[in-house]
Amino acid sequence: MADFNRIEDLANATAYDVDGDKVGGVKDVYVNDTTGQPDFVSVNHGLFGGGDSIVPLRGHTLRDGELHLAFQKDRIEDAPDLDENGHLTTEDQDAFYRHYGLENTQDVTTYETGNRFAETGAAGAAGAAGAGAGYAAGERNVDTERRDVVDADRRDVADNGEIVRSEEQLNVSKDRVETGEVRLRKYVVNETETVEVPVEREEVRVVREPITDADRANYDGNISEQEASVTLSEDRVNVSKESVPVEKVSLEKDTVRDTETVSEEVRKERFETDGVVEGDVEGDINKR
Repeated sequence: MADFNRIEDLANATAYDVDGDKVGGVKDVYVNDTTGQPDFVSVNHGLFGGGDSIVPLRGHTLRDGELHLAFQKDRIEDAPDLDENGHLTTEDQDAFYRHYGLENTQDVTTYETGNRFAETGAAGAAGAAGAGAGYAAGERNVDTERRDVVDADRRDVADNGEIVRSEEQLNVSKDRVETGEVRLRKYVVNETETVEVPVEREEVRVVREPITDADRANYDGNISEQEASVTLSEDRVNVSKESVPVEKVSLEKDTVRDTETVSEEVRKERFETDGVVEGDVEGDINKR
């Protein structure tokens, strides 16, 4: 039994590569006018979804809002650019198939198309997705070119009278990057230190004293030559050097928390009604 899915589910899906790595959100769906089946999607990737790539749906699976593509993320991000936005010519298709190396891969998932493809062609395809993720219609003829029929000003109403409103949201991530390097090193400088050291030395002075009676009594009366001597001494300063530890120095990192403000333009869908509507919702719906 064929596995039927809704094209609007495909348009609102998050894309993953063949290894399960997240690529980004689906931006547009390119539908074949003849079969009513989607052949390509464009997927946002990069910071804030700044880039998008067109990817064939051959070999894909869709389940629970996850679109698993048959190609690796690098190949998806390196896909050729579309020269004319939203318009796939036969040459464009061939270029994409060559880039992704597709020859015998076939789709295994079928999507609901309804009778509107038989009656209204590409315009019916735009209505099938509702006002949600906006997807594109594909080939005008079996082997001719594809075109994007999504118009930002169209407001097609689904069979049940409901329109899905969607909007873009910012996904912000942080990367840890190196901002500089701090090195700690020690080097040797020569300085002169002056230290005052107290020292002592001996000096000689002549002392003259009067003769006492005891000196006269011991005097032998001889006159001769005599010598007297004393030994002098003084303090001599000796200087030596030794290395001693005085301090430990190391590097530590502190985390400083701050707040950066990032701004990016996002698109949001709004509703408007014609005529008198009971129970209008304020804010998102405008009346004309």
